[in-house]
Amino acid sequence: MESLPDLTYLNHLLVEKMRVKRRPVAVTYCSDGPPPGYEPVDIVACGIVRAAEQGRRIYVDRHHHDCWVGQYHLGWNAQPGEYITEGGYLTDAQGFYTPEAARCNKQQSHSLPEGMITALAAAPLDEVPDGVPVDLLICVVDPQRAMQIAGAASVRIGQFPLGELGASACSSIFAAPYITKNSVFAIGDGGGRMHNRLDAGEMFVSIPRDHLRYVVELVENFHIDPQKMREVIMPSYATKAKDGRQE
Repeated sequence: MESLPDLTYLNHLLVEKMRVKRRPVAVTYCSDGPPPGYEPVDIVACGIVRAAEQGRRIYVDRHHHDCWVGQYHLGWNAQPGEYITEGGYLTDAQGFYTPEAARCNKQQSHSLPEGMITALAAAPLDEVPDGVPVDLLICVVDPQRAMQIAGAASVRIGQFPLGELGASACSSIFAAPYITKNSVFAIGDGGGRMHNRLDAGEMFVSIPRDHLRYVVELVENFHIDPQKMREVIMPSYATKAKDGRQE
C-alpha cells in the first residue's frame, strides 16, 4: 500500500496553492467499524462529503443512513432489493428514464464488493485523527481544478483519470476509485449534487490513496512557460520568434 503524504501539508497545498474553495475531505473504508471519535449520521451516503466539509467526523453504515441506493453501492444489501439494484426507482421517480435505461444504469455503475466495509467514514482532510487510515481524498471543485487534481497521476505516471457521468454520486466518488484503482472526476447525479449543494460550475474529484502523492508532486513542480509552449507547438509562433517578430 502506498504511504500517505503528510495530510496537513496536502491540505495546505490544495487550499493555499491550488485555491480550492471548498474544504478537502478524507474518506475511510472501515472494515472493522467506524474510527473512534466519528459520529453516526442518518443521511444519504454521498452527503457525508458536505458534512465533513463543515468540520464534522462522521460515518454511515447499515444502520445509520438515509438512502437505499447508497447502501447498494457501498456493498451492503439494499432494500427493497431489485427495485434498487435494477433501477426501478429511477423510472418511477424520474419520467425521462425508460426501464431498460434504468437497468443499464445500475449494471454499468460501480459498487464496492459486498461486505468489504462495515462503515464509510469522512472527516476534514486536515483533521483526521492519528492512526485513522485515509483511502480517498474528495474535493468539490471547478473544472479547471478538477483537470489539475484528478489529472495529477496523468502528468506523473501517464495514467489518465476516469470521467463519470450518469451514475449515482455514491457509485462514482466512493466505489469507482476503488474498483478502477484510478482517480475520478464526476459530474454526479441530481441527488448527489443537491445533497452536497454543488454550484452549476462545480464537480466532484475523488483521488485514491495511491494517487495522493502525485497531487503533492504536481503542485510542488507546477510551472508553465507559455512562451516556450507556443514556440514548440505553433509553427507560426516559432517563425516569428526566429525572425525577431514575437507578438
